[in-house]
Amino acid sequence: MFRSTLRPIQAIQRCIHTSSLLLKESSTSKIDKHLEFLKNYYSPELLQSIKIAESIVEPKDYLNLQLQGQSAKSKIAPSKSDFDYSTTDPEWEEPILYPNQGLGRTPYPAIPQVHAPDRGDLRIRFANAPRAPNDTAQSNTAIKTPHQIAKELSQLTGLDERYIRNLYIRPLVMKRVSLKTAKGNIANFFVMSVAGDKNGMIGLGIGKSRDGIRTAATKAHWNAIKNLTPIKRYDNRTILGSIELKYHATNLKFKSAPIGFGLRCNRNIFEICQAAGIKDLRGKVHKSRNPVLVAQGFVKALTQQKLIEELALNRGKNVVELRKAYYSND
Repeated sequence: MFRSTLRPIQAIQRCIHTSSLLLKESSTSKIDKHLEFLKNYYSPELLQSIKIAESIVEPKDYLNLQLQGQSAKSKIAPSKSDFDYSTTDPEWEEPILYPNQGLGRTPYPAIPQVHAPDRGDLRIRFANAPRAPNDTAQSNTAIKTPHQIAKELSQLTGLDERYIRNLYIRPLVMKRVSLKTAKGNIANFFVMSVAGDKNGMIGLGIGKSRDGIRTAATKAHWNAIKNLTPIKRYDNRTILGSIELKYHATNLKFKSAPIGFGLRCNRNIFEICQAAGIKDLRGKVHKSRNPVLVAQGFVKALTQQKLIEELALNRGKNVVELRKAYYSND
């Protein structure tokens, strides 16, 4: 726009930036005609704002912008080309209101910051967000804490919550498996855990999940505690006599050991003995050493043991005679 030396009425009515043809024209009739055209598309308030904005811009500045083409940037405001209004604009600090927003809920929508389906700990939470009086935090998370598991298992099994939290729990097998289907291979996770109180209670649990290894471990933890079973021990430290069991393709051969002998056995059986409270044991695993079969077979052998009183009654002998025959090296 060029400054005009026309009558005062013509000086007030400045050219609108939406029309490049009017930059070369200065007649009052064309300006009025163009204003009438813009009234069809803009409200009177917005049209007045356009007039005020155009009156502030210098003609030479607007001409320079026109000559620069599409890459032109206004130098009027802001003064710096890389300035960002969002850092100081108060509207960015105001909460966003949504039509379906609940009472007391955070005004911002949930941001999906989950690295994997079982990584619920990575989700962004608004701890300081105001909540309604009748609203409580969600407790059903993807990954449950040990305290939540202990509380729910206590209600399910009737065991003391403190007793469940103090159990000895170890994962025996943790691996990724694939489910073969007509649509392809579906990834899955498998975990086998052992749980025990180190005082004659033992349980095995298996957990499977497509959501991740942590979810599968939580399920195995849960099932191991549900499957707790008492076993028989001699002097609360070793097995009763000897064990010989064929479980599928695995052959188990174990014998009792004297005090201080320790656990000289398969690594998976070592963890099971630690959980069950067996301190002295010797033996080997023959043929298949599949850890799942070894663990299941050994727990089955422990639960099938007979007390020394039962052995004496079946053989028609005294308990002292059997103790001398089987445990004389103690």
